[in-house]
Amino acid sequence: MRPFCVVGNAGTVSTGAIDDLRAIRRICQQEQLWFHVDGAFGALARLSNDLRGLVEGIEEADSLAFDLHKWMYLPFDVGCVLVRDAQAHRNAFAHQQSYLTAMERGVIAGGLPFADRGIELTRSFRALKVWMSLKAHGVKTFRKLIEQNVEQARYLAGLLDSRPETELLADVALNVVCFRYRPVEVAEERLNELNRELLMRLEESGIAVVSSTVLEGKFALRAAIVNHRSRKEDFQMLVDAVIKIGATVERDFCKKSL
Repeated sequence: MRPFCVVGNAGTVSTGAIDDLRAIRRICQQEQLWFHVDGAFGALARLSNDLRGLVEGIEEADSLAFDLHKWMYLPFDVGCVLVRDAQAHRNAFAHQQSYLTAMERGVIAGGLPFADRGIELTRSFRALKVWMSLKAHGVKTFRKLIEQNVEQARYLAGLLDSRPETELLADVALNVVCFRYRPVEVAEERLNELNRELLMRLEESGIAVVSSTVLEGKFALRAAIVNHRSRKEDFQMLVDAVIKIGATVERDFCKKSL
């Protein structure tokens, strides 16, 4: 079996980690492999002069996919796929059927036949909300907000790092912060259970909603910052709530073990 494609990450979903895209590209060129970049989070960092270096090499991909509902602050279910070689893209999907025959004139003459661009014969009009947002707000606005979210992630990481009760579980590359409540008195094997309970109580409190992930077997609270309305005081409130609720959960766990 022969490999044909390598996928590089420009901001993983779990932690926002970024691969060495230029190094992967060199390997792909040497081995004649297709180089695809998953830019779910990080692709739009290219809009920022301060952040674009983090995803250096993304411009050399054969294909690139990213989500607009993350860092374009749009409703769910809108994404984008770019393919460098238009002919290769068409060759992969184009097919001839009598009911799809192109005409020299008429409503589809000279147009872009979506049936030749993917497995669906057509597509919905998801791009309208992207176009309208860009027309209404401009690229500069999104650039500023992306930089703001990254700055907020670093601020949150600093708050967590300064408290003895909390522990960062991954480097903060972009806008995702993974951490856990880590009291000294609780054994390592019980921390996952403790943090799962903490997460549920945090959400039930209505103070904040964070998601979760598992990193090297450790259950992590995951704050993915993609809200244009977030403020620094929100993150201070989050840390305070994690520590307060965590202490309550810790006491409950200690009572169970007695």
